[in-house]
Amino acid sequence: MSFHIDRDNYDSCPQFNDWLDEQYADQHGGLNLFGSQLRPSYVLHQLDFSTYEAALADFLSDREEQLRRTVLDDFPAPIAYYYYRFEYGFENELQRLHFLRDTWEAIIDILHSLTIGECRFRQLGLGTPIAFGHFLSERTADRLLTVERIIDYANTKGVNLAINSIVTIPVLGTMRELNRSRNAFSHSAAQSEVQARAWVRECHQDVIDVLDELQDLAGISVVRYLGQEDANTLRCEFFRGYAQTRTIRAISLTDDQVQASQRYFRQSEILVSIRDCIFSLRPLVWFCEDSSGHTTKLCMFRRTRGDLPDRRLEYEIVGKAERRDEDRGFFKSELDELRSLFGLGPD
Repeated sequence: MSFHIDRDNYDSCPQFNDWLDEQYADQHGGLNLFGSQLRPSYVLHQLDFSTYEAALADFLSDREEQLRRTVLDDFPAPIAYYYYRFEYGFENELQRLHFLRDTWEAIIDILHSLTIGECRFRQLGLGTPIAFGHFLSERTADRLLTVERIIDYANTKGVNLAINSIVTIPVLGTMRELNRSRNAFSHSAAQSEVQARAWVRECHQDVIDVLDELQDLAGISVVRYLGQEDANTLRCEFFRGYAQTRTIRAISLTDDQVQASQRYFRQSEILVSIRDCIFSLRPLVWFCEDSSGHTTKLCMFRRTRGDLPDRRLEYEIVGKAERRDEDRGFFKSELDELRSLFGLGPD
């Protein structure tokens, strides 16, 4: 959440101005001068800029710390885990740079899987300029562009996607520009600790600003379906926050939600609850368990590989520097559904 503080521009940080006005109103009521209602923040900015500037610095520091706690505690696990390692779990600057990249990729992975999953859920027919092949691209730039194109396409069709409550077209445009312009996001190899430190310094604030814009991700729940306690109550494993400890809780649904999403209530399905919708994130998000069965890790889609008769989907395990692959046929029903959105035949 970076702001260029301009002495000549009172609106450099409108969030701070609103907060300052609210604080003054709570303590003193409105600022009324001969019948004129003045904004306390504007008066302070004009008459005592040094005090205004110091208060703004404190406000931004507190706000960034609050954002940090929100991301670590409430964001989907892939983002929260890598951001925690970036902040607190690195051994050197090169490793820290890798965790920053992982955080950036996790943000894009989550937005991409939410958008594709919602297309399946709503059976949103798609076409130019979107193609089925874009869904399975391994490039982060392609994934961002796909999310932007789908949201824009849905808006032109009058379809209000739930993803609209998470990210806007302007924010996606900013992300695409950062993805294009920042060396640290491009997986260029840092040559030294000094270069890695410089790239972290260059990109850290960009990632913070994007996370700030995406704070509504804290309101969604990525879960693994385990069963049902009754017709309207799901028993699920939650993937929220940085701590990779198993958390199992119940989710209560309305009759309408059950009716709309019943087809996804299958053993070990990866679901997301966003706004009033419940839908599947397969095949872009999957999971694996350790040998003891006590720990579950999400697996994020990376790329397709192989040819018939041995076609595979490759995944990266969150929190482990390794990949695994699955038979593409295991996800045939999901891929067939996605292909049908383009009027294509079975996979």
